[in-house]
Amino acid sequence: MPVMSSVQSNQQKPILVFLGKGAACNIVSKLNENGYAATAVSSVPELFDALRSDRYCLAVTMRADIDLVRNIKPIPVINLEVFFHAIQPTAKSVPSSKEFDSDAFLRRIAALTESKTARIAAVQRTPTLNETVIAAAAKASRWRAATSLLLSRRASPRAERAD
Repeated sequence: MPVMSSVQSNQQKPILVFLGKGAACNIVSKLNENGYAATAVSSVPELFDALRSDRYCLAVTMRADIDLVRNIKPIPVINLEVFFHAIQPTAKSVPSSKEFDSDAFLRRIAALTESKTARIAAVQRTPTLNETVIAAAAKASRWRAATSLLLSRRASPRAERAD
């Protein structure tokens, strides 16, 4: 995952992490290592003050606290729990544990923090010549199939219509 320059980092609002102190520090460290500004809060009053400041672009928390965050301020919220996956232990006496998928987590952060103008530009970009040719061929193919179906129905007047 590429590290953002300090200029990119300074232009974005920081990410708010609402978790217990130990977990929050780990997530903030991971975000900072990858060029994101992040702040940790662990209590509801801290969360309320942080969200009311309008400084944050999104929040990271657990499933149980998503509604709490959204009731204070409607911002995008990442459910951290979806990035934990069960791993099977090799010894039978060891209970199964969970592993954090940091790559998927960082991809989700990147998708939500990418500037809106960059997302719009990606969607509105002009298709390449090859993409235009493929789209035209697909449209023509659908047109031929529809025409063929229509003509085959007209060719046999006694055929019953299915629709």
